[in-house]
Amino acid sequence: MHLISSLLFAISANIDSFIVGLSYGIKKANISLLKSTIISLVTLVGTVTAILLGAEISQFLPSSSSQAIGCALLIGLGMYYIIKSLYTYLCIQIKKAEVKASESSSEPKDSSQTEDSLLTIKEGLFLGLTLSINNVGMGIGASITGLKLLPTAILSLIVSVTFLYAGNVIGKSKVPHISDRAADVLSGLILVGLGIYELF
Repeated sequence: MHLISSLLFAISANIDSFIVGLSYGIKKANISLLKSTIISLVTLVGTVTAILLGAEISQFLPSSSSQAIGCALLIGLGMYYIIKSLYTYLCIQIKKAEVKASESSSEPKDSSQTEDSLLTIKEGLFLGLTLSINNVGMGIGASITGLKLLPTAILSLIVSVTFLYAGNVIGKSKVPHISDRAADVLSGLILVGLGIYELF
């Protein structure tokens, strides 16, 4: 049971890694498997810290309510991602309508890249730190629900490396890309599902 929860958490927490890998791939920036692992290890430190913090917080909560509070945090965070995505989509559609109405057009920019660029170690560490900060709220909420640290950490690392590397490979290909908004909705739905699953 806890393994399923850990896997759901790992997927939800690391969807951003897939999008990051995708965006770098589109720009022809290569993220090797080694760099994907380094970035994921940095992200893992933040995730594990958040899970440990959640475990500490849960000690001060009544045992009867800690599960419900953790689930509420996950569901609330999931709803936030979904609403944010829908709001962003609405704003973009309004802006498109305004541009169309004013019939303003600009010369298309040349977005072609001549050669593959390399992601530096410094950029990779910063990227890993950014992704780990994004996982703090999820980690605390998941930990309060009783998610086990070891399987969650292992699965998070595996999923993060896989998503980051696969996203980069797909980004450099001609395969249709998933948007940030779609990723937010998917992540939000998984978090809501995880919260409901843990609640019952």
